[in-house]
Amino acid sequence: MYRKCVTEISVRHQKQAEDALLALMEKMPYEDITVTQLCQSAGITRRIFYHLFNNKADALFALIDHLLLDSESYHPELQDDILRFFLYWKENHKLLDVLQENNLAGILLERLIVCVLDESYDLHYWLKHNGWAEAEKDVIIFHLTGVMGLVFRWYYSGFRDTPEEMAALLKKILTKPLANR
Repeated sequence: MYRKCVTEISVRHQKQAEDALLALMEKMPYEDITVTQLCQSAGITRRIFYHLFNNKADALFALIDHLLLDSESYHPELQDDILRFFLYWKENHKLLDVLQENNLAGILLERLIVCVLDESYDLHYWLKHNGWAEAEKDVIIFHLTGVMGLVFRWYYSGFRDTPEEMAALLKKILTKPLANR
């Protein structure tokens, strides 16, 4: 597990490592990236790296988690934010690119589920304080993975539809029963 950084310096070093990993994954397969390369690209020492992360996979988890946490203002269940949700993923397609190229797209869904289940994440806090009971977590995970499936379908189509069209589709899916379509 990676460390949840609190100091300005550790947050900056972690961000440097995450940005470096994303940049390296744009150039080479994830499995070929070494911690040494990652540290050199990030401008940090191996000691700093291992203070922040247990291994390279933890750096990938941190990258995905922080992207998900950064998207928390894009709650797709709020009608006014559906469009921003799709705009967000289109703007952040680089992560989708490198995950897909490395057959790691499933990790994004895994990390999304962790964010829902882990009480230390803001998403868990938001759900709890907006009336979602513990027993409803499975329902939430079902919806979130379905919405992300829609994002992946859109991504695989080369973002053929506009964010506005995707938002309208998701709104229709979320608000109209299947029997009324």
